[in-house]
Amino acid sequence: MMKKLLEDFKYLTYVIFHPFDGFYEVRFRGKGNITLGAIILVLFGLLNIISYQYTGFIMNDNPQFAMNSITTFIFGIFPYILFCISNWSVTAIFEGSGKFGDIFTVVTYALFPKLILDVIVVILSNVVTAEEATILTAISAFGTIYFAFLVFAGLCVAHEYTAGTNVAMIIATFVAMIIIIFLAVLYITLIQKVVSFGYAFSAEFMKRW
Repeated sequence: MMKKLLEDFKYLTYVIFHPFDGFYEVRFRGKGNITLGAIILVLFGLLNIISYQYTGFIMNDNPQFAMNSITTFIFGIFPYILFCISNWSVTAIFEGSGKFGDIFTVVTYALFPKLILDVIVVILSNVVTAEEATILTAISAFGTIYFAFLVFAGLCVAHEYTAGTNVAMIIATFVAMIIIIFLAVLYITLIQKVVSFGYAFSAEFMKRW
């Protein structure tokens, strides 16, 4: 298994620099590895914790006393998982051919260059001056832009969409993300009210009896 993981990691570097050909091999010839994608996602979540605490003070406005590692980790990876779920939901309706595993692999593989660049930013942020910090901001922005490009290319291949259709599906994906978050908040709020009512009713009952 470890040998297979190393081989897939080597292929990941090819995907980064040749996204259309690389993701074609991932989608149709089984070159992708969901386990490797999950490892990248976990590493990205851990990087969010490290970045929160160890980014140089010039670029770090986070209140260190308020840090919660678990919350930081979850919020670091949650948007990408939600994107995968939303994109799978939307494209399943509009005849996208990609499976959830394909979408997850595309998103997590696309995260790898951003992961590397963000690590570089965290390290260098502790040695640069305020004037040089803009360079690190540009590096971080480039990582985000390249991540978006890789996701776009990968989803085009995974779903066999044209560029225009893919843009429309990505927009629909973000709409679906908003709807899912809204429904989740509504559901959690409703559960909290039911629990609060049950607790208040039980307390009142115990007082009377």
